Amino acid sequence: MSTTIKPIIIIGTGLAGYSLAKEIRKIQPQTPLVLISQDDAHFYSKPQLSTAIAQAKSPQQLIITNVADMRNQLQATIYDYTHVASIDLTAKTLIIEHKLGEDELSFSKLVFAIGASPKPFPLLKNIKNNYRVNSLQDYATFFDIFQQSENITIIGSGLVGCEFAFDFTNKGKQISVVTPDPHPLYNLVPANIGHALQSELAKLGINWYTNSHIESVDVKNSIALQLSSNNVLQANTILTAIGLHPNIALAKSANIQTGQGIVVDKYLQSPQEDVFAIGDCAQIEGICRQYVAPILQSARALAQTLCAKPTPVVFPPMPISLKVSRYPIIVYPPTHMMGNWTFEQYPDGIKALYYSQDGALEGYALSGSQLEHRQQCLKEVQTLVTF
Repeated sequence: MSTTIKPIIIIGTGLAGYSLAKEIRKIQPQTPLVLISQDDAHFYSKPQLSTAIAQAKSPQQLIITNVADMRNQLQATIYDYTHVASIDLTAKTLIIEHKLGEDELSFSKLVFAIGASPKPFPLLKNIKNNYRVNSLQDYATFFDIFQQSENITIIGSGLVGCEFAFDFTNKGKQISVVTPDPHPLYNLVPANIGHALQSELAKLGINWYTNSHIESVDVKNSIALQLSSNNVLQANTILTAIGLHPNIALAKSANIQTGQGIVVDKYLQSPQEDVFAIGDCAQIEGICRQYVAPILQSARALAQTLCAKPTPVVFPPMPISLKVSRYPIIVYPPTHMMGNWTFEQYPDGIKALYYSQDGALEGYALSGSQLEHRQQCLKEVQTLVTF
């Protein structure tokens, strides 16, 4: 009597879910594989969402591979527009709800790749023209709204907020950025680089309201934002970019251990047997890593583990890039703030190096013309840091 092999089930079809599926297929072409998606399950590059307006790319043009081709490439079952209603870890089953009804699926191993959602902003919760762009569907909605908007206010000055602000320039819009921080990229770069970025973007017509937060909102013909700095901004549209929270509700409902994210070890395995997490939803040995490079590193390691070769994920130094051609920045933030920054300042860029107390390079931030030193800096920190 033949025994049906239970599949590996991956919940989520973003970069983490699809990268993991591709890595599994390199090792085991025949292992049954099921992916479950809340949306259309097309494969696209999420980082392009914050740079696509300038290129006038429609939502359709951002799709790299449609779901039908992904099914064929991966030889996998992919459920689109599907909700996971419940998970039974003891029976190793889950209930899914989709457009054709409800099904029970069995799994050998279960992987959460369910990403993260925008942090809430209660003051703007009921404002009609307040948008987040965290998915292709979000972008499709905002793409149409953007064309009709004259005044756009961006809340937040992190990587995404800055990339959107730059992306919107030269489009005939009035762009303002509101942030409680004293300069953009406040938690990533030294102050002089942050202020230099702000100055360069201001030359393109972007209005900055730093050290400011929204105190009240008045909605009439447009949106009036009363700031703590006593400024009042008029906006047709608000784009909120204040960071992400890992999606953990589904895991919590199944009594899977969560903290800030879904708790996993260096093998990306949760304390529950045969349950794993990867990507923006995962808290790996206490740390959430919401960038592309850690996801790709995790996918390679987890694929080996799921294919019977336990492999811990190892994160080498992975610099973070700001995609703003007017003033590009690459930063490798120091992990231990026990040393000092040194600076070389030039008219077209800044080279900032962070040295430990014993003189070892532990971090760096390069802007403008100084990006030419990125390989040299990366090579130097690679000899010291692997975690």
